Amino acid sequence: MKSRDLFTIHDLIASNYTITKLASGSYLHKFTPATTATIYEFEANSTPVIVEGERYNIGFTVDSKGRNIIDLSALSLTSQVNPMLSFLAAQQIAKGNYAIEKAKNDQRVIHSAKDGYYWGKKYAWRMFGTVIAKEAFFQYLEEIGHPSVPCITRDPDLPYSNDQSTAYKEEGLEEAIRNLIVSADKASSAYFKSPLYLRKFTIKGINAITDKK
Repeated sequence: MKSRDLFTIHDLIASNYTITKLASGSYLHKFTPATTATIYEFEANSTPVIVEGERYNIGFTVDSKGRNIIDLSALSLTSQVNPMLSFLAAQQIAKGNYAIEKAKNDQRVIHSAKDGYYWGKKYAWRMFGTVIAKEAFFQYLEEIGHPSVPCITRDPDLPYSNDQSTAYKEEGLEEAIRNLIVSADKASSAYFKSPLYLRKFTIKGINAITDKK
């Protein structure tokens, strides 16, 4: 899974791509989205990496100078997404983090449910939903009526934090997301649709899977 310091953008159409040789001998690659003047950049060799007009999922950090620096390991073409491979990769990553995320959930999420294990919103998405956007995950669970309870989340580093939220029952969560992915069909070059969900949604390429956003 990518760093939580990584910001992500999905379905960016690349334009204004340039490659400039630097004094160090490497090359500076720059491009902007088709609809804005925001510059994204990275250093690499002279071989072109970006194809103008193609749609990309990108991950980037912002350096001390305010530059948006692309992490090449988090760069993927939206047209090459394999939904089931992405789902399986996301679940494999989540399983590796299960003990850590469960410890945080146990410490920070308080609820009254007695019929099974429940995950606070953030942790539920990290463990079962990172293959799709966070907002789509929550909206989909609401639409299908997945069991949930009100909860309070507390940050141990902020003693006065006491936020009202929602926790989701673990039983059935993985199956619910699997069903969404299995039933997904291409709606456009960047979006999918499913009879299980009213809205169009994106499915991340493996390189774009992150629990940042």
